[in-house]
Amino acid sequence: MTGYDFKKNVLPLLIKIGIGLGIGLLVVAVSYFLNIDFLKKVELLTLDYRYQTRYDRLAESGTLKDFSTAGDVVIIGISDQDSRAMPEPFPFPRSYYGHLVENLNRAGARVIAFDITFQDQREGDEVFREILRKYDNVVLAVKSEEQSTERAYVRSIERTYNNVFYDVNKRVGVVNIIKDRDDIARRYFPMMTIGDYLTPTFAFAVLNRHFQLDPTATPQLIDDFIVIGTAQGAYRVIPRFDDRSLLLNYYGPNKSIPYIDFAQAIDDAGFNTKDEIEIGEELNLFEGSEALFRNKIVLIGSTMPEERDYHSVPIKNPDGNTLMNGVEIHATAIQNILDQDYITVANPATEITVILVLSLLVFLGLLWLKSIKTRLTILVEIGAVLVVLLLIGGIFEFSVLMFTESNALFNIVNPSLAVVFCYFGTAVYQYLAERQQKALIKGVFSHYISAAVVNELVNNPEKAKLGGDRRELTVFFSDIAGFTTISEQFHNRPEGLVELLNEYLDEMTSIVLKYGGTLDKYEGDAIMAFWGAPIPQKDHALRTCVAALEMQKRLAALRPKWKKDGRPPLEVRCGINTGVMIVGNMGGKDRFDYTVIGDSVNLASRLEGANKQYGSNIMISDMTYQHVKDKVIVRELDLIQVKGKTEPVKVWELLGTSDMQMTPQQKEALEIYTQGLELYRARNWQEAIGYFNQAHTLDPQCHVATIYAQRAELYQLNPPPDDWNGVFVMTTK
Repeated sequence: MTGYDFKKNVLPLLIKIGIGLGIGLLVVAVSYFLNIDFLKKVELLTLDYRYQTRYDRLAESGTLKDFSTAGDVVIIGISDQDSRAMPEPFPFPRSYYGHLVENLNRAGARVIAFDITFQDQREGDEVFREILRKYDNVVLAVKSEEQSTERAYVRSIERTYNNVFYDVNKRVGVVNIIKDRDDIARRYFPMMTIGDYLTPTFAFAVLNRHFQLDPTATPQLIDDFIVIGTAQGAYRVIPRFDDRSLLLNYYGPNKSIPYIDFAQAIDDAGFNTKDEIEIGEELNLFEGSEALFRNKIVLIGSTMPEERDYHSVPIKNPDGNTLMNGVEIHATAIQNILDQDYITVANPATEITVILVLSLLVFLGLLWLKSIKTRLTILVEIGAVLVVLLLIGGIFEFSVLMFTESNALFNIVNPSLAVVFCYFGTAVYQYLAERQQKALIKGVFSHYISAAVVNELVNNPEKAKLGGDRRELTVFFSDIAGFTTISEQFHNRPEGLVELLNEYLDEMTSIVLKYGGTLDKYEGDAIMAFWGAPIPQKDHALRTCVAALEMQKRLAALRPKWKKDGRPPLEVRCGINTGVMIVGNMGGKDRFDYTVIGDSVNLASRLEGANKQYGSNIMISDMTYQHVKDKVIVRELDLIQVKGKTEPVKVWELLGTSDMQMTPQQKEALEIYTQGLELYRARNWQEAIGYFNQAHTLDPQCHVATIYAQRAELYQLNPPPDDWNGVFVMTTK
């Protein structure tokens, strides 16, 4: 592979790949290491949408889990209605809870857990205390007012957990609900620190009793899992959501898990409700409902609004709010773990790999899309935006589908952020590439063409088709008459010649650039330029003619100054031709010129030299004349056959633009010359000589009239052959 191939083809691709991967690494850094709160909140909102979408789809398909028959957990809710139904209002005497525990154990409940804190002494404590001594399947709640959501840290200065029954029941669990930054409960912590003790949370304290573990046992954090039991004898291995918590897998809105009224659960033959006392008749609501509690984990908690034990969750209730009773959040955690129905989080290494690959592919794809050439570039940009939106929508829908079908949690924000960064990355890349391209264009063309044309190319680089391109252009050559003789005058002071030449070239070049020409090159005292490229110009022929005329005017103005300075007055001959030629960058891989080549170029060069034969200053071809004939004044010179060509070319002397002021003698001289040329070609030699002499007398600048008079005199003596067509064959360049 050559260095050129690598630089042109391989290196740009490697740079693009590097940028694409760099964008991916930037997203990884922003997403996983900077811990930006806004991004985390957005991801949590998308998580809520997934919860809600999954629930709606399951509800619509009729495949929601029926916890009345398949669940392991039931909730005994204490409502306002239950409070009014009891002889004593809430908070109830503790003897009520003792009676409830007796009923539930008689019904065969596996675990009984109170989401009620017993922080002070009340009526009936001794009754309840005896019940707690009698049964080992009761779990109590502990709580502290101080908590930190960042570290899941709850602190109390009381080592008895501020629970009046801790001396007879060591099975306690922390009921604090830890919520995310946006005050929504999505995570559940397996343990918290109270005082100097690591304490299981409420659901895990219940599971300790369910699995017959020590009351104070706390799960282990092993690798990416929360392990209940030991690594060798684990009862449950729960995938972690973050370093300390699991993600709750909500089954639905509030009351998705069965609720049973407190009044129904306590009302047996040994307990009279207020209604039974008032009507004097026993209802015994508990009788016959024992099956509801058999082998169940029973949670008892308040659902009364004044207790304020409700929290926002991701799924909406029928009335539009998202509140769920705290006791049901604990029940959800227990049911998740018993069913091993977890939300699994994608491995960070997998997500990082996906982000890097996605960034690379999207960046390269968007660059390819934006490279499509069209007049309406806005359509390409709109297309790129649509692709970005479709990709983000695809990421979103894929994540929702995986969550709904497989309980798999794939991050939405991070890969979407990668797509967005790639879009803006392509914009920055294009901007820098365009700046580089503009710098290249300025570097290539600034010495050839005017600043206005350079700016046009910079703003519209597609107009400069670098490389060979076939176009109709007008090419210009000029040369100083007798330059060799002039050079000899400076043999003692060559720097004077350099100064004169530099001044001359500077003046002439400024005129070329003024009229939008492209300077091709200098060859000693000669100037080569062309019009119509790199920016297309419909009037390239006229621009060339006007520039040549202005050069002659400028030289006429400079001659007095040069004469005063002791410098020779310069006479310059110009040749102009219009035709199809090849234009573009030509040369080697490291050095090239923007130039034109072709027969049309060669002809212009020959016309410049042919001026010497006719005493003219500006000679244009008939091809150029046909483009400008309504806008200039010319004098027909001849039909010539230049060296190296077989076809004759009509040539004209350019006198001025159509608005040029001519004296009556000049106008008459031009008419007489034209008539003399017709006589000459009709072989009427004597009469033609008279017309040519008269034309030169009226206009001494009509040098060609003298030349034709001399030719006619020669043809009088030696007539041309019968097939003579008036063509003059040039034998020199």
